[in-house]
Amino acid sequence: MDNSATGNGRIRQAHVEQTKGEGLSRRALIGGSGALAALAFGGTLAAPRTAFAAGGYIYPTSSRAVSDSFADHVARGSVNPGTDYVCPTGTRVVAVKAGTVVGVTNTIGGSGGRMVFIDHPDGSKTDYLHLSSIQVSLGAQVAQGQQIALSGGSGNGSENGYGAHLHLALHIGAGAQHGTRGGSVDFEAYVGEGGASAPGTLRQVYSTNAGASWQSGDTGLLFNPSQLSAVNMGGSWPQLMMTQEGVLYQVYGISSGWTFGNTGIASNPTSMSAVNMGGSWPAVMSIENSTLFQTVGTSSGWQKLSTGLTLIGQISAVNMGGSWPTIMLAQGGVLYHVYGTTSGWKVASTGIAINGQISAVNMGGGVPQVMAIENGYLYQIWGDAAGWHKQSTGLNLIGQISAVATGTTWPTVMLDQGGALYRVWGDTSGWHVQPTGISGTGRFSAVYMGGGVPQVLKIG
Repeated sequence: MDNSATGNGRIRQAHVEQTKGEGLSRRALIGGSGALAALAFGGTLAAPRTAFAAGGYIYPTSSRAVSDSFADHVARGSVNPGTDYVCPTGTRVVAVKAGTVVGVTNTIGGSGGRMVFIDHPDGSKTDYLHLSSIQVSLGAQVAQGQQIALSGGSGNGSENGYGAHLHLALHIGAGAQHGTRGGSVDFEAYVGEGGASAPGTLRQVYSTNAGASWQSGDTGLLFNPSQLSAVNMGGSWPQLMMTQEGVLYQVYGISSGWTFGNTGIASNPTSMSAVNMGGSWPAVMSIENSTLFQTVGTSSGWQKLSTGLTLIGQISAVNMGGSWPTIMLAQGGVLYHVYGTTSGWKVASTGIAINGQISAVNMGGGVPQVMAIENGYLYQIWGDAAGWHKQSTGLNLIGQISAVATGTTWPTVMLDQGGALYRVWGDTSGWHVQPTGISGTGRFSAVYMGGGVPQVLKIG
């Protein structure tokens, strides 16, 4: 493992060089998305405003590969010119800048498929098209880097009406209008000016008095991960598995401070989840190129193995006491239960419809529980002898969630909403939300280290 300060410096420099090289990428990989014929919204659009200082946008996905550029769209007369980023269905899509969700189309009938429209405080507007699932609601306030959807190829009456990609359109100026040519500009001329496109500080958020107050500590490490997942390996500090620039890293605390090591494993997943299976190293489950992989550490190094399953979507892994991780998978609007056996890996449908973000947790009972944010509400999903069940907590929430077990009857959820971090928990009187007073981020993961409440590792 490379635990030196120079190793940390190499990560930062590698990111800067790649950003400069890829900002003007123009590689033709798949066919274009076609013109946007009509928009169907879940609500009304806000009145247009004049942009005064557009800039500071980040990339909407971990992919920088462009299949159809803005110029390509203009040349063929697209109604909504934009940039097409190549990415597998189920790739995490984030808000390129903070703003308000002013339009949501959660159907596949139109040429744009599932879509999200965001107004930004500077008057600019962004459109996200051909999504496979949407994880924000109309009127939601979203932070830069906050996950809003998963990419897909939806449109023209099919979930796969187009090749898998994300179409992003940016509109600037007095004539800026969502879903039209109004104020259309080339997004790649504006992307990369700060925000989450630059490395951020890894911080540890914790409470020393069971949640009465919260603190944020600087680990001294600077990262820009595309995926991260925290895990308790039995020490005094959480561990973090993260991917950056296509490589898997292990981040951990020791008596002299925080450090990290390069696993040597190439990894560029669309979804990743780490879990403690009882060994000396975390096990990492990841979906990459539509295949589910298991990465494990051994005394002779790290190994990455294919499970043989072809999957897309979002995963969350837990240890249910067996020899293999158990995985909950949100794919194609359905929740699946994925698990390993001596005869191989198995996939079973729970029969539960899901169209949002999930986080699984072991609360006992033989199968994981799942906390999900869908259509602006937090749901609890669990299985028993009678089958799988889904119930609303009654909480109207948006944002990113990470669920953990803290020794109580209900899961505890850490929530990043509107740029702030919250603790959400249930008891006999219902579900509750508590602000931590800590600013939020689009990239974080919660883990239980004792003390009655979760800890959080977050960027920025």
